[in-house]
Parts: sequence; structure tokens; C-alpha cells
Amino acid sequence: MSGGLNVLYQQIDCSPKWFVMHTLLLLTQLTQHAQAEETDTADSQKTLTTDIVILGLGAVGYLGAHQIPMNIDTLRSTPSGIDAWHEPQWHPEWEFASDFLGTPYANYGFNLPVLTLASVGIWGQQTQNSLSPAIPVAQSVAVTAAVTEITKRLVARPRPYTSEAFEQKYPDVYNSDYMMELREDNDTYKSFPSGHTSNAAATYFTSAAMIASYYDDSTIKVLSYAAASILTGVTGYSRVRYGKHHISDTLVGAALGTGIGLGIAQWHIHRDNSF
Repeated sequence: MSGGLNVLYQQIDCSPKWFVMHTLLLLTQLTQHAQAEETDTADSQKTLTTDIVILGLGAVGYLGAHQIPMNIDTLRSTPSGIDAWHEPQWHPEWEFASDFLGTPYANYGFNLPVLTLASVGIWGQQTQNSLSPAIPVAQSVAVTAAVTEITKRLVARPRPYTSEAFEQKYPDVYNSDYMMELREDNDTYKSFPSGHTSNAAATYFTSAAMIASYYDDSTIKVLSYAAASILTGVTGYSRVRYGKHHISDTLVGAALGTGIGLGIAQWHIHRDNSF
């Protein structure tokens, strides 16, 4: 069961065309911001170039990941360990919530990651007269998306709804035409890690780090990271509740996005403070 790019282009979530549009928009904003700067120093040009390169590499890496062939050896999920802690879930009403919380590139308009990016940019403009705090957020999402997609394709783990336990609990759903079509889709074998959760963690923890670094107020720092933790946790919960991911998929996705997000944020904070 091998798939090509045509399968992915049909996906609603995180489709390459929306990823490209989102990235091009960010690159345009960065360029316009650079042109609007009154002071044009060698350091500022160097950092701008570096930022654009990182963002571009993330986007190219994400798109290039779709060229990696998937070797699907296991057609059914066999939950064990932490993934066997709960009964099979299938609650499609959680689809919108999980997309709103964790998909920066959904087709149906703005959602929380996009609004968070915009909010960080507005906050930076108001507090520092610069859009620069939004740059690490965009970079974190781009790099996280690339790493997540590469991992998904290399691991090729079946989603929970392919399991025998799911078939026994939801026989009508499992044998429906909709589920038959899903099982022919490469996306059904991209369960690990959760892209929604990794993107959410990258967005929210990078934003929290940038905001927390600006203030000396410990309350703001705690609230920033608490909000990031809650939003990421709810995103992971929604994916498990929807039936699209195992618990371990969301935990690894959260760790991946958090690690990349905090790493990029701290690099920006250290670099900017060194000037």
C-alpha cells in the first residue's frame, strides 16, 4: 500500500498548498518589515537573512518530506502499554476543536495557532516596536512540521481506528464506506507522532517563552507557560478523543514541539540580547 503526493494534496489538514501560502505570507511580512526599518546595519541584515533561511528550510523540509516513500508493513494498530490505558475512541465532534487548536494550515480559515502568531506580532509591535517576536514562532512551527512529517513517514504507524478493538467497539463505523476509504489513504498510517499536538506545542511554548523573557514579573511567566501547557494538553486530548491518535503519539508530539519551540525561542533571546 504505497501512496504519492496526490493522496496528501487531498487532505484537509496541513496540506502543502496551505503550508506554502502561510510561509510565503510570513516571508513577505519579514521582507516588508526589513524595508520599513529606519536603521540598516550589517547585524540586522545578517539576522534577517538567517531568520528567513531558517523559515525557508523548515518549509522546504516539510514539502520535501512528502517525497519520502512510506513502507507500510503493519495494517492494524495493536495498542499496548500506555496506549492500552483507554478504550478505543471515535468522537468526530472533536475534529473541529483539535483542528482549531493545533492546525496552523487548515482550509477553513483562521484558528488559534494563526491567531497566536498574529497576537505575538501585535504584542511585539506594541511593546518593542518590532514584529520580531513572531519570527521564532513561525520558525518553530515550520521546523516542527518538517521533523514531524519525516518521522510520520519513516515510522508509518497505523492510527487507532485500524485496531481490532476499535472494530469490535464500533463495527458500523469500522465497516462503513468512509472507513474503507480511510484505510486506503496513506494518512491512516501517519499516526506517530501527532502533528496537531507538535504544532500546538511549538506555537504555544515558543510564544510563551518570548513573552516570558520580556517581563520580570514571575506571574506573567507562570501564566504564559501554564497557558501553553493547557492548550497543548487539550490539543493532545482532543486527538485521542477523536480517535486519530494513540496517547503516546500525542506525548511524543508534545515533547517534540516543546523542545523545538523552546530551543528556537532561547536561541533568539540569547542572540538578541547579545547585540
